Amino acid sequence: MNTQIKSINERKHYIDWLRVLAFGLLFLFHSWRPFDQFPWHIKNEEQNFIFDLLTIFTHGWRMFLIFLVSGAGTWFALRSRKKAFLMDRIKRLIVPFIFGIVLIIPPQRFYEWIMFHDFAGNYFDFLMTYPTQQFSANMGTSLLLWFGHLGTHLWFLPFLFVMTVFVLPLLHKIQKGKISFTWLKPMMQSNYGVFILVIPMILVRVIIKPMYSEYTDWADFLIYMLPFIYGFLFMSDTDFITIIKKKTYLFLVVGVISSLYFLYNAFQDPQNIQEYLHPSYSLKHIELSIVSMMIAYSWILFFLGFFAKHMNFKHSILVPANISILPIYVLHQSLIIVFGYYIVGLELGTFTKFMIIAFTAIPAAILLYKIIQTNTVLRFLFGLKKKESKKVLVCQSTLVNLEKVKLQPIMQSTEKVKLDKNETI
Repeated sequence: MNTQIKSINERKHYIDWLRVLAFGLLFLFHSWRPFDQFPWHIKNEEQNFIFDLLTIFTHGWRMFLIFLVSGAGTWFALRSRKKAFLMDRIKRLIVPFIFGIVLIIPPQRFYEWIMFHDFAGNYFDFLMTYPTQQFSANMGTSLLLWFGHLGTHLWFLPFLFVMTVFVLPLLHKIQKGKISFTWLKPMMQSNYGVFILVIPMILVRVIIKPMYSEYTDWADFLIYMLPFIYGFLFMSDTDFITIIKKKTYLFLVVGVISSLYFLYNAFQDPQNIQEYLHPSYSLKHIELSIVSMMIAYSWILFFLGFFAKHMNFKHSILVPANISILPIYVLHQSLIIVFGYYIVGLELGTFTKFMIIAFTAIPAAILLYKIIQTNTVLRFLFGLKKKESKKVLVCQSTLVNLEKVKLQPIMQSTEKVKLDKNETI
């Protein structure tokens, strides 16, 4: 029992690695978006079928993986912060979102207007028109759609905040042991019983998606909420991770088969993509909902099981990488669009342009993060904690008057770099 409690409380390095993978993939995903056939902020004149494949394939599970990891991170943040948890979430999620709307997002819309709306003014002219244009949009009664409209890629931050508040009573009860899910473990240990948790995802999509079909509306909110809860639940009991590790390659097989089936449907009849994105109540909608949720569930649990098996170790890059994720996430898409607008106009192949965008925008985001690190105000605006003051070691030297200086033992004075459990999204 004590061993299990210790295992629950100790840091899971594989979750940190999985977070790096999830957000790293997101950065690459946005770097190739100018080259697929689907609408985006900027587009290359020529599209490439390979990027269509990559977009359809990864879109089926990439955000599910981010919400799964966020749920797992919430388990540790809730334990460490307790009463300060909600205020911390506001600082980590809402402050960067509002700051992003004001300063980070407008350049994206500026280049979008130039490319698709024949805007001919300069950036100052754009800023005089932009706020009125944005707030005059008709988003209906859905608060969630405003998150995406105002924040583009930053919709995830308020989404996660609202989701956390929405399920917080449930999370508290799980963490305090007032709600037990031990009955799930025998079912998940059976051959295919591990797929029982995909059923709620399928039902929510089948029932709700035709009513709220726009991306990031209530249907997507409720669907993404489930892997968020699952990530939290899996951290509450190590037995769940043990089961998932045993089924890792089953998830891989089911994920591959489901993805191939979905891709076949998508390219056999493009209307299937529209039915997937904006469904009506039909048998095809039920079919695509089952397949798409099997894709999402299988791939995220494959990655969870694989990383729990093979990536549960420390590395010098892991702590700084996890701390940097939020600021780089806030910055990356604007940099991709600003650089990408000029790069797509070059007489080069699509893959070459993609590589140039990825290897200019992402390093630029890292460089800006290094600057953000050094400034207290910028740290706050980008959701980082205040920088802790460094302790000064006093070495025993002939230059020090030992009678006037009280020396501290070296072991007590040495400060190690440590990742706060609350320093992650």
